[in-house]
Amino acid sequence: MRKLLIPVVIVLIGVLFSSLYVVEEGTRGIVLRFNKIIGLSDPGLHFKIPGVDNVKVIDAKIQTTDSSNNSGREQKFITREKKDLIVDYYVQWKIVDFDRYYETVAGGNSVENLLLARLNGRLRAEIGKLDIKDIINDTNADTKSRNSLMVRVKDALNGTQQSTANIKDVPVEDLVAVAETDPESITSMLAFGVEVIDVRIKQINFPPEVSESIYARMSAEREVVARDQRFQGIREAEETRADATLAATKILSEAEKQARTIQGEGDANAAKLYADAFNKDREFFSFIRSLKAYEKSFKETDVMVISPDSEFFRYMKLNVNSAESNKK
Repeated sequence: MRKLLIPVVIVLIGVLFSSLYVVEEGTRGIVLRFNKIIGLSDPGLHFKIPGVDNVKVIDAKIQTTDSSNNSGREQKFITREKKDLIVDYYVQWKIVDFDRYYETVAGGNSVENLLLARLNGRLRAEIGKLDIKDIINDTNADTKSRNSLMVRVKDALNGTQQSTANIKDVPVEDLVAVAETDPESITSMLAFGVEVIDVRIKQINFPPEVSESIYARMSAEREVVARDQRFQGIREAEETRADATLAATKILSEAEKQARTIQGEGDANAAKLYADAFNKDREFFSFIRSLKAYEKSFKETDVMVISPDSEFFRYMKLNVNSAESNKK
């Protein structure tokens, strides 16, 4: 009896453990019976029928999909003014209908690819209505702005509750076919069990060929500004030099004027002194002046042709006559 009890206990323990399963926090468990959905398990410990029921665990947290998931290809969009733009964006979404989501992925479809296809289509339609300056504008109040564009895209991806309720009656494969053939269709992502939480544009660039022309134009504009600044600097430098030259000329003129005034006053004082001395002893003054004239006139290499009877030699003759008188 004991020999039979032990295998039975082991089997029961095995059945018990195989019938238990745990759903971790942040996930949900879809219970399948013969590949048909019979229930949804919240986080915690649950039971199932071993060998009959199967549980698929699905991530229930908010997920983020980046535009780089588009097979690594750049997404080009055309604005209303026919300008090409490369838009880098991301979208946040979560599963709200796990049954519908499982039906979608169970058929071999990728919800992320469907979401990106729909998002690209809506972005292309919305960007085509705006100019570049409107897309760059990030205000919330203006309907022609990047923020309002993202809100419209998110609302378009989610659709209305009425349209979603009606579209849930349509088989998933038919909805997938419509979404793949017409990315700009009004098919709501809620029809695939997914709700879009947020859409954000991270970066807006121009294609390389457009960027080069823009950079060339910007460089030319900066060159014009730089040239104007250089010309402005040259003009201010010339004006500064002219002002400095004018100020220097005024200073030199004033200094020369003062020097001439002082020199004139000195000459006048000297003339007055000479005149006073001359008035006191005119003969002595004439004699001194003659001596200075002799001193300046007679040099070693100078030759003078003057008549001996000239008045210039008057005092010299007197000196000669006085010397002869002294000899006698």
